[in-house]
This record gives sequence, C-alpha cells and structure tokens, in this order.
Amino acid sequence: MTTKADKGETMPSEIAVDTGAEAFVELLNINKVDYIFMNPGTDTTPIQEAIAKFKVAGRRTPHVILCTHENVAMAAAQGYFAVTGRPQVVLVHVDVGTQNIGGALHNAQRARIGVVVCAGRSPSIFEGERAGGRTMGIMWWQEQRDQAGIVRNFTKWDYELRFTENAHHVLQRAFQMAGSEPCGPVYLTLPREVLVEKIKKVQVLDTQRYSGPVTPQADAGKLEEAADILSRAKEPLIIAGYSGRNPLSVAPLVELAEMLGARVASSGGRVNFPTNHPLAIAGFGLGDHLKQADVVLIIDHDTPYMPALMKPGPGAKIIHIDIDPIKKDMVMWGFPADIRLEADSAKAVPALTNLVRKRLTAEQKAGANARHARLEQERMKAEMESRSLALSKSGQSPIALEWFCHCLSEVIDDDTIVVDEALGSGGSVNRYIPRTKPGTLFGSGGSSLGFGLGASLGVKLAAPDKTVACLVGDGSFIFGCPTPAFWASNVYKIPFLCVVFNNEGYNAVRSNLRGTFGKDNYGEKEPFFAGLDISPPPNYSLIAQACNCQGEMLTDPADVKPAIRRAMEKVKSGTTSLLDVRLGRLGR
Repeated sequence: MTTKADKGETMPSEIAVDTGAEAFVELLNINKVDYIFMNPGTDTTPIQEAIAKFKVAGRRTPHVILCTHENVAMAAAQGYFAVTGRPQVVLVHVDVGTQNIGGALHNAQRARIGVVVCAGRSPSIFEGERAGGRTMGIMWWQEQRDQAGIVRNFTKWDYELRFTENAHHVLQRAFQMAGSEPCGPVYLTLPREVLVEKIKKVQVLDTQRYSGPVTPQADAGKLEEAADILSRAKEPLIIAGYSGRNPLSVAPLVELAEMLGARVASSGGRVNFPTNHPLAIAGFGLGDHLKQADVVLIIDHDTPYMPALMKPGPGAKIIHIDIDPIKKDMVMWGFPADIRLEADSAKAVPALTNLVRKRLTAEQKAGANARHARLEQERMKAEMESRSLALSKSGQSPIALEWFCHCLSEVIDDDTIVVDEALGSGGSVNRYIPRTKPGTLFGSGGSSLGFGLGASLGVKLAAPDKTVACLVGDGSFIFGCPTPAFWASNVYKIPFLCVVFNNEGYNAVRSNLRGTFGKDNYGEKEPFFAGLDISPPPNYSLIAQACNCQGEMLTDPADVKPAIRRAMEKVKSGTTSLLDVRLGRLGR
C-alpha cells in the first residue's frame, strides 16, 4: 500500500524497522532531511546506531555532521535553512545540550528559521522493567521538571515523543510547524525507552497533505488604498527588513522603487534590494530621510527605526506589509501604520507594483524620474567619496577597515555568499562590499554573537558550488566556538573564507558607552576597561592552523590584496582559510 507524495513520487504507507530510533531516522528521510547537526550524549546512541546500521545496509539516511559544540550545530542548521528554506535537524544531549544551543536558538527564532531541535530525555524507569532505562548516575541529574521549558520562549512548538505508534504524526507536526510562515524552531524530546523499543514498522504520512498552509495574499481593498497613497508620494521611502528570505521578492521591489523614484533602506541580514543600486541608501543609517519622507513603505521589518532617536514626520503616511505585522512573539513593540497588511511580501509587492503602475499619471511619472536621477547623482557622489577615502588609507597602519573592505570587494565575485557578523565593522562591509544577487548575503537576524562560523558551514553545505566568505568581528569569532567550527570544516571538507575584523574589543559596547555617558567617559580613560577591551588579542590564525586549516595574521596594509588572494586560492582548493586582520585597538 502506498500514498502519493510530492512531485508525482510514491512513498510507502509503512516501512519495516526494528526500533523506535530506526523509525525516527526513516521519518527524517520521508521529510527529506539532508543533515543532522549533532552533539551526542548517552541518550543519542540509539539514533547513532540506527544510522550506522542503515549505512551498512545501503539504506538512505541523513548525513551526520558532528559539531563538538551545540552553538555550531544550531548556527549550521540556520545557515542551511537560510539558503534552502528546508528545516534540518539539530540533535543534542538532554537538558545540558539544550542549554548550550542558547543564543543560537534566539537567533533562529528572530530570523524566522525553521529548525527541528531534538534532544534526548533521561529515562523514566530505573529498575530494569524494560530496555532503555537508567543505567548511569547522570541520568538522575539530567532529568528536569520541565526540560522543554528551557526553550519554550524561543520555539513555536514543543512536544515529547511518548509512543512509537504515533511517531509519524509527531514528526510530521514538527516539520509542519517549523516550515510554516512565519517559520521558526521547534523542540522535540526523545526518551531513550522509546528509541530502543522493539517494533516492526513505522507508519508514514503523505507529506504533501500534511504540509504548511499557503502564505496569505494582501487584502485587495487595502492594497488599492496603498497604491493610491504611493502614487501621489513626493518623497517616498521604502524600508525592507527580511523580505529577501524569498529571493523572488527582490526584482519586484526593485521595479516598485524605480517606478516611484523611492529611496530604499535595507537591513544587512538579507539581500532585500541590491546594496549598490542608485536608490539604495548607503550604509545602514536612515539619516534625515525618514523625517523628510511623506510616504513610508515598510516591508517585513521588526524595528524599522528607533523611536527614541528618530520618527517619521507627523504628516507621513505609513504602509506596513509583513508576514507578521504585529510581531506576536515580541512582548513590547509599537510602530504605527495607516495601512497594515498581513501578507507574503513576495506576493503583495508585485501586486502593489501593478496597481501603482496603472495609477501613475504622466506628471507623477516625470516626478519619479526626476527623483531617480537626483538620487542616482547622490549615490555616485557617495561612492566616489567612499572610494577616495579607502584609497587614502591604503598605507595606514594599523590596517584601515575601509581599505581592507575595498580590497576584499575586488577579489570576491557577485556569486560569493557573504555570511555577515561584522557588527561594529558592518557599516564598512555594507558600503564597500556590494551584494547584488538574491541569496548572497546572510546575517544572524538576532542579537546573540557566535552565528557566523557555524552558519558558514550550513550555507556551504546548502550551496556547495558557491564560495562562502564569513566576515566576523573578533568578539563574534570567539563566541562562534572557532575550534569546533574549524574542526568540522576540515573533517567534513566544508571550506570557507573567514575574515576576523580584529579591533581588540567590543565596538557595540564602546558605542553604547559613548551614547550613554558621552565621549568623555571614564571607561575609555582606563588603560584596560573590562567589558570593552580584548587586548592583547590571541593569535586567531593559530586556531585555524591547529584544525588543519589555513591561518594568517595580517598587519601590513601593503599585503592586504595578496593575502586575500592567497586565502581565496586556499578556499577554492578545498581548505578553509582565516585572515586575522589587525585593525588596531578600539578607540586608542
């Protein structure tokens, strides 16, 4: 007996297996899971044994990537989903492994990344009543009153697999929840008794019939109203946050912006809009553009501006299109809008573009063309100034961030995927390293450091034919668990370029310190201010070398271009390469 699957394929309605763990693996196969990013424990061995058995028998099984720290596993799963849109599995050890995914889980939640996080659970029985019971002292320590409560604030759904008889429903629900917009992580606990239970078969569901819902279209009447407002705009501004998660959304947004002659501010986490387009605002700041705009179109954005620092003008009309327009998982929010549309922006923006096109009068088109020409001239001037600034610092020592980013942009091509966790150096990355093609830029989407290294592994696995460049600050690099990340890169042959912008401290902390206490603060008068300085810094290149990767410390500005080329050659030959770029000590 078979059921119909997607793409005209057939799948069995049941599969012969010997244990609950084998059933688990087969259900991952049914859901087309390519990778299990795993940090193991005593409770995961039934799954590891099932995978080994399947390999010996020549049966299909997801590839296991051993991540010797859970942060790397979670970030890798995020990177893979960011490229493919398909949830993968992170497998960790009971409560302690769950806690170790911490900040990376926050990033996945805020970036709306579908991941099925699975964790073992201490057995409930301990007197030998059945197989899989407690056999080690730690199994008493590892049982918590509510293990899923550790992560419940960060997940869309959590559950415990209690019986093998309904494993097919439980797993299918997990993937359905993780992959439905707004996507997000889910959490499933796997008791050892269930995994080792002897069974004969596992039921299989038709994944197409248990998939997520179709994403919503925008309300037709409100979309018409939005088109009327935009067509009359004199100074339109578009602010895009994460619409680029769907690569098909980029071209329609370009068309709409060009039609309106609208400035576009795009966050650094995705290619929502080509960063070097004449209408793109250089860097991340909105400057005075928000205050001057008479119409603001916000698309898929959590925090389009900082109300304490800037707000739209009092007469500005605000239109907000978002898959989650009221941010259900954010306790406090509060951004006003005249029109708020819950919709898939990849559907709403093309529809809105068509409506605007029909409404624009000859006079309005002329006004839009004039704005476009004016903004193009502004952009050309800004780019010339940026280039002149970078060249003027070509001999500066320590190495100038502008000079390095300028040189890097000349080496990487338009198809290179940039994983950006540069943070304090992000303004120069955005200004000097343009990303024009959809799907060639990924940021963490959250506020926890440590995303870049693990994410680069996942991105490269998802796009093996692409070159991946990971740009991180020194603080982010340390948080990213570099030894586990580079070890996995070497063992599993997942090469990427890693650039460490080493300014010997936490730039975000310095900016906050100055913003709160002014430039004449006491903290920066200290020779070594705890919480700001990472000085003297470790030699990060040696960490890469210890894991059989290439590592080089870069101090001479004259060697920047040759060093980047050397590193890129190593990456293209299959070896991860790290450049520890010494930018000098923060604020000194």
